[in-house]
Amino acid sequence: MLNKIEQTAERTKQFRNNLWEFLKEYSVIGLAIGMVVGQITKDLVDSIVKGILTPIINLVIPGEEANNLVLTIGQTNFDFAPIISALLTFIIVLIALYVLVKKILKAEKEPKEKN
Repeated sequence: MLNKIEQTAERTKQFRNNLWEFLKEYSVIGLAIGMVVGQITKDLVDSIVKGILTPIINLVIPGEEANNLVLTIGQTNFDFAPIISALLTFIIVLIALYVLVKKILKAEKEPKEKN
C-alpha cells in the first residue's frame, strides 16, 4: 500500500514538472497575460467608441438616426450601427497596435546600431 502511495506521489510530481515545463516552453503564461490585456484594451476602446465617437457621429447625423442605421429590404432588416461601432473599435485598436509595435521595433533596433 505504501509503495502505491509513493508511486502516485512520484507520478503527480512528474506531471506537475512536465506541466510547468510545457507552460514555460510554449510561453502559455505570457499568452494568457496578453489575452487578458487584449480584452481589457478592447473594453476600453469600446467605451471610447460608445462614449465619445458615437456622440460625435450623432452631432453630424441628427437625432437617433445614427443609432438606427437600418436598411429594410422586404421583411429583412440590416442593422449597420453595431457594424460601424465594431469597425471604429477595430480601427482604433489597429492604429494603437501599429504605433506600439513600431516603437518596440525602433527601441530594439537602436541599441544594435549604437554598437
